[in-house]
Amino acid sequence: AALTLPLSLPAAADWRETHDSLTIGIPPIENAEEGQRRYGPFAEYLSETLGVPVTLRMASAYSGIIQAMEAGEADMAMFGAAAYASAHDVLDGDLEPLGHAVSRTGDRGYFAVIIVAADSPAQALEDLAGQTLAFADPNSASGYLVPNFYLGQMGLGEGHFSETGFSGSHDNGILAVVRGTYDAAATWHYTEDNGAVQRMTERGEIPADAVRVIWESPLIPSDAWSVRASMSEDLKADLLEALTSFHEADPERFDIVSSGGSWTQIVPVGHEAFLDSIAMRDAMLAQRN
Repeated sequence: AALTLPLSLPAAADWRETHDSLTIGIPPIENAEEGQRRYGPFAEYLSETLGVPVTLRMASAYSGIIQAMEAGEADMAMFGAAAYASAHDVLDGDLEPLGHAVSRTGDRGYFAVIIVAADSPAQALEDLAGQTLAFADPNSASGYLVPNFYLGQMGLGEGHFSETGFSGSHDNGILAVVRGTYDAAATWHYTEDNGAVQRMTERGEIPADAVRVIWESPLIPSDAWSVRASMSEDLKADLLEALTSFHEADPERFDIVSSGGSWTQIVPVGHEAFLDSIAMRDAMLAQRN
């Protein structure tokens, strides 16, 4: 009689059977054109690594990325600490950070800063009494949540400034200070020579040394590439593997995505990294109510 070979065991269902493509949400850190230039290579790398088409979803406001995640229109998104806190609330806790960047200086984070024009007489936040301050976006950690929290701690909240407003993005806030439409703006940097201002200077959008920093926050955790906690475990594992091996697997594209070497690698990160940001957001909401 012919030998009957054992039937091969069914392979574990692959996540590609339910996800024949992936969409990655990108916040409005830069303008749309710069965002596409910087993150397009990331989508290409993920697509080649994971074997499915990967598209970027760019938002004009941080809330757009949170809404895309809520509606199932983004599979993974890059959330700063404030947007992560907000998204965790909106998604009823169904949010899990996978990985975030380590900066050139070895920090797993960056700093909020408040800048003024180079020729401003202001040397400290107290000197901005009766002047105007531009925040970036209500869901930006460095552009609103963190500086607003610490201004309150220092007793420089409502009433210290003649006016505060939202510029819509870090770039817009910096431009507003350079053009003199705001006296000060909240933005971010890794170090004095590596941040939002330096990137705009390098792109020729503002003159060199047009602004200076008068305040720097404690460290804010790096933006986290995050997914729904309920996402299939095998897809999470493959995404995390792609993120953490990016710097070695595709150094040329990694260099573009990290803005010319601002990051050295992406490392795993857990929810606990964002507990301070969630507490700051809760305190701010409680204060408003």
